[in-house]
Amino acid sequence: MRLLMAAGSFLVAMMFVPLMVQDGVAQEDAPAYVGSDACKKCHFKEYRYWKKTGKFDAVESLKPTTEADDAALFAKKTAAKLDPAKDYSTDASCLAGHTTGHGKAGGFPADGKGELAEKMAQVGCESCHGPGSKYVEHKTKGLEADKDAKFTFEGMSAMGLVAPDSANCLTCHNEKNPANPAEAFDYDKAKELVHSKKKKK
Repeated sequence: MRLLMAAGSFLVAMMFVPLMVQDGVAQEDAPAYVGSDACKKCHFKEYRYWKKTGKFDAVESLKPTTEADDAALFAKKTAAKLDPAKDYSTDASCLAGHTTGHGKAGGFPADGKGELAEKMAQVGCESCHGPGSKYVEHKTKGLEADKDAKFTFEGMSAMGLVAPDSANCLTCHNEKNPANPAEAFDYDKAKELVHSKKKKK
């Protein structure tokens, strides 16, 4: 009787354990953000070009700006009816779109402090492609075991990654974004800016 009760308790407990199996990979916890540096080993060209864009130091644009320091940013803030002299770098509503994984596991911490805050103070790869801890872990293991290891889209999705589309972009570029609202956002242009092979030299 005790054995049956123990078995029953185990089965009930297992019902509440978030477990996913995809491509032979078991995931017992949700994927976390790891930062763009973890991506550059395999995506160095993309990483190198990304560092040249405004996404790399997106939080800096939230800090006070003068026309003398950055005329373009000053004009953009003014046009968006923002106060260029105000420090928005501690505003949670702004940080959500100017950092990676704001307030989520492994992402930019809600209090904006510590080493993790510095690491995630940017609109990095995972801002569009999703938290990469599971993918990086299994990609690394796969490459160690097989240099030609292939990962299916379904497998990557199960590990927490997403294939960004215009709807994904509009989670940040929306009516809450005074500087770059949805009506001013061009998905095709943005994709070309970040992933143009012509510019990755």
